[in-house]
Amino acid sequence: MKKIEEKINLISEEIKKVEKEAVKESLIVEMKKIGIDRLPYSYSALKKFIDAETMNVHYNKHYKGYVEKLNDALSKKKYGDLELEEIIKSISRFDKTIRNNAGGAFNHALFWKMLSPKTQNPGGEVLKQIKKDFKTYTTFKNKFEEVAKERFGSGWVWLVLTKRNKLKIVSTPNQDNPLMNVVEDGGYPLLGLDLWEHAYYLKYRNKRDEYIKNFWLCVNWDFVNKLYSMRMEKKLNETENLRTVLSEGKSERCSREETESIRMVFNINPRVKDIFKVSINKILREVFPDNYFNVNEFAKGEMAGVYNLEGEGRSVINKLNTNYSCFCVLLNDVNTVLDKANQPKIQMVGLTPAEQVNEVKKLVNILDKYKFRIFNRESATFQNLMRILTQTDSWGQKREDVTVDILKKKFGKDNVRAIGKLGSREDMIGGIDCEIDVAGTTHTSQIKPFTALKKIDGFIHVFGSANVKKYSTDWLIFTKNNKDVVVFRNKNAKIVDGQYVFPEKDLIYSLN
Repeated sequence: MKKIEEKINLISEEIKKVEKEAVKESLIVEMKKIGIDRLPYSYSALKKFIDAETMNVHYNKHYKGYVEKLNDALSKKKYGDLELEEIIKSISRFDKTIRNNAGGAFNHALFWKMLSPKTQNPGGEVLKQIKKDFKTYTTFKNKFEEVAKERFGSGWVWLVLTKRNKLKIVSTPNQDNPLMNVVEDGGYPLLGLDLWEHAYYLKYRNKRDEYIKNFWLCVNWDFVNKLYSMRMEKKLNETENLRTVLSEGKSERCSREETESIRMVFNINPRVKDIFKVSINKILREVFPDNYFNVNEFAKGEMAGVYNLEGEGRSVINKLNTNYSCFCVLLNDVNTVLDKANQPKIQMVGLTPAEQVNEVKKLVNILDKYKFRIFNRESATFQNLMRILTQTDSWGQKREDVTVDILKKKFGKDNVRAIGKLGSREDMIGGIDCEIDVAGTTHTSQIKPFTALKKIDGFIHVFGSANVKKYSTDWLIFTKNNKDVVVFRNKNAKIVDGQYVFPEKDLIYSLN
């Protein structure tokens, strides 16, 4: 296995091969292509656990069938050379046929190695970690069997190492694997048990509980410890070498023209924004597991996200998922490396919506693969992103404060209340920045920036607004230069070419 230091120092070469290169620290280290793994023992070698006939059918019919069907599906789609583990980690890119057969191929290639003809006692670093996380080996064993018995129908039970370096027992349906990016409660698999009927039925018939109990007679604890050591070594080396590597990089703000072009892509093609948002949310959960809290886990009424990154409270990094200026920075920084590697750059401007979707998928795949380098506090890119987010958050808060003060002069001091704050449910779900009381009725309102207004055929077009989308608030309020304020009823608002359009009759108030 190549040293992590060598791998990290070849960032440009890795990205050059992002769709084709082999995964250096593969769980199945000898698997360099999608082929049939040799069974490491005879069909009868595991007779304490499973009979020869079952192993013969399991290996030659089911496992080989998964590999053959996978290769057939990949060839039809013309994906080119892909590593099996690479497919598993990015499984959301592929269709159901590839997902099922890739899972079947990968899971079984692991499963054969997790079994040993000789009964082994648990030991090594894995046993220490088991006792740390489960108190006793017996507790772990009972929990593993309990989760296995609870799996209804076909699937697997796994012992995984989580992002927080904790051991956890999880179950996946069908041929899913904890490494798949569609598995919510996943991790790095160390030990797995096949719960499909074809794995045991010839010997045990309907006595699945007995099959689960006998599993321990053939667990290859040496291999489990090997997987554990590989993963822990990889994480340690990456941490130790990250600072040096990332300090060499540079990151700059995008030009006004570049930023504006991405703003228009976001507004006109919301699919691009949605893909970016989902990917960034996933990345932040994985990169900052100790700082990521679920709904109401950190503070009542606040949404899930990263907290206490810059100090106490919700971090501005949570705004990354919709920030087009930061998207532009990430795009430029990735393209800089791609250019050095003589690879085609990722383009977003001047393409069809479908082409833009394909390009953003390439971008988020790279961001996900290199997330622990890119979104590291020592990374020049990350530091640049935080500067932008901090500044835009400050500008946004000032804009809202000034707008609220102007509205108080119009509607009365006691009739206007600022509501939304960073991370609040009112702001993130309801889009409510303030409430305005008029004639005994409370109107929820969203405050947004704009650059210009234009009247066309009885409609008012609002130009230059950010994050253009539908809101459920009663009013939409637009502000410019901390002095110009325009208020519209939201009832008949439309979005045309990435801009808000209102009937003139829905204009409530204008100060400009």
